[in-house]
Amino acid sequence: SATSAWQEWAAAEFGGAGFGDARLDRRLVTIVASFTAAPMSSIPQASGGWAAAKATYRFLDNNRVEPEIIYERHRQSVLARAEAQPIVLAVADTTMLDYTNHPETEGLGPLSDLVHHGLMVHPTLLVTPTREPLGVIDAQTWVRDIDEFGKHDATRKSRDVSEKESQKWLGSMAAAERLQSELGDRTQVVSVFDREGDVYEVLATARLAEHRSRLLVRAKVDRRLKHPQQKLWDHLAAEPVASTVAIEVPRRLRQKSRIAELSLRFAKITVQPPSPRPASQGNQPIDLYAVYAHEDQASAGHQDPVSWMLLTTMPVESADQAWTIVQWYTCRWQIEILFKVLKSGCAAEERQLETAERLKRCLAIDLVVAWRILYLTMVGRETPDLPCTVVFEDYEWKALWVFVTKSRNAVPATTPTLREATR
Repeated sequence: SATSAWQEWAAAEFGGAGFGDARLDRRLVTIVASFTAAPMSSIPQASGGWAAAKATYRFLDNNRVEPEIIYERHRQSVLARAEAQPIVLAVADTTMLDYTNHPETEGLGPLSDLVHHGLMVHPTLLVTPTREPLGVIDAQTWVRDIDEFGKHDATRKSRDVSEKESQKWLGSMAAAERLQSELGDRTQVVSVFDREGDVYEVLATARLAEHRSRLLVRAKVDRRLKHPQQKLWDHLAAEPVASTVAIEVPRRLRQKSRIAELSLRFAKITVQPPSPRPASQGNQPIDLYAVYAHEDQASAGHQDPVSWMLLTTMPVESADQAWTIVQWYTCRWQIEILFKVLKSGCAAEERQLETAERLKRCLAIDLVVAWRILYLTMVGRETPDLPCTVVFEDYEWKALWVFVTKSRNAVPATTPTLREATR
């Protein structure tokens, strides 16, 4: 069956998870295999029968099944894949899982307003510079406090970052730093964040002497600099154009994908701390590199030109290095695709479970399944004409062939392409 075709992969990815009960370890493998074989199905449909579905519900209701154990076992597999790479990008972002249509679920919190409720999720996806997703190295999940939601807090700016949601970026950096310590000098880990990650504490942490992983974040704040121009955008705009490059901008809403020509400027900068700022929160200038990628003239029909101010702790002393930074930042789109797969391909928001804790356990499985689907899709797109055996074992694609064609005829003598198997 299709489920058994995924069993061996699930065993390699999650075998011996470490719940302290071998039966729970085996059940995790079975659930992962069934969810991967039928990602859009409900739990009873994916399980293949009521007895198996009941066992899955019992697993998700077990307090010994901690999501952190599931993520950690998967992370061990990610580490093994990362060891072969000279550069890996730890891309992080936040999404909301909306369970408003399941009002009976207990323990959820508000999302963007008081009408919608669900979970906040902030995963860190590891990808290569060629956009191959290697897996999830961290996932932070929380529920917003309904009593505090929407209240104006005059002390917010003076509060420590540990008391804000901004702490999630430091959590992602900690995961990247842990991975860096395990990989050593053979692989460089670079955290990649969008504008929301432009937090002074993030920049300051990335510049600590003991911090070995690197940072790449798109700037949101026009920060004060220790330079004649005083402000970030003015300073970079005054730099000469180092080169002109072209990137593919993915489609969004009603706009098609397109090619954007960007002018590149770069400079070494010194960022001044926000003022006023207590010494206990860090108030020293920070040395960084900035890359300014700006589309001087957008294509017809596109109102907003591409304009990225990128801050990094990686050295940028040439046009080639600046171009590399831009290319790395474009890999951030992979996590947006992961969210789409999680919600549409795995129907994570359709899970009908009674409590937020059960949803978190199920999410840990769904998130890894979403990564696996993304991985197969990306490999299939990049190298569609390769034989599918570069990803699938013989028994996997043959079982898939029989399952899809619903035929007992012999499988084809010629191995299908990766594109055919992925589709």
